[in-house]
This record gives sequence, C-alpha cells and structure tokens, in this order.
Amino acid sequence: MNQQSTYRIYLCHGLHCGSQLGHVQQAFEQALAAANLTATVELRLSNCLGRCERGPNAIIQPGRVVYCQLNSTAINRIVHEHLLINTPIVELRDE
Repeated sequence: MNQQSTYRIYLCHGLHCGSQLGHVQQAFEQALAAANLTATVELRLSNCLGRCERGPNAIIQPGRVVYCQLNSTAINRIVHEHLLINTPIVELRDE
C-alpha cells in the first residue's frame, strides 16, 4: 500500500467478472468519492478469484475479506460500513 492507503480493493478481472468490471469499478469510484476516501483506498485489478458463479467479486485488504455478487447497493454498503467504520458485512462475505 502507498503511505496514505489504509485499504486496497482488488476487483476480479476474470472472464465472468471482467465483463461487469466497468460497472463495478465505476460504482466503487463514485462511492469512495462520496465518502471522501479516494486518497486512502486503492482500487486494483486481480486475476480470477475463482468464485465465478457468485460474481462480480472483490477482495478487501487488509483482512482478505471477499465480497461476492457486487451491485451498487452492496458497494455502497461496503464503502460506508466496512471502509468507513471498519465493520465487514457478514451477509455479503464469501469465505
């Protein structure tokens, strides 16, 4: 992580998730900007996370929290609950 980053979000770029990557990335960027977190959260692409049937997927580090079936509502919850108040969302996790 760079010196200012507190979290990294790895967006799955596998075959299934990659087809939805633009929407997921844009939703994260908008939610992070609205929460004023663009300086402290880094978005990156990952290889396939092996959860294709539950995509699109992302991993948040630190903690290696895997979130599946991402949509705008889930992404907003992740940003506001997990990233802002450090409370991972149990029902969205995939372990």
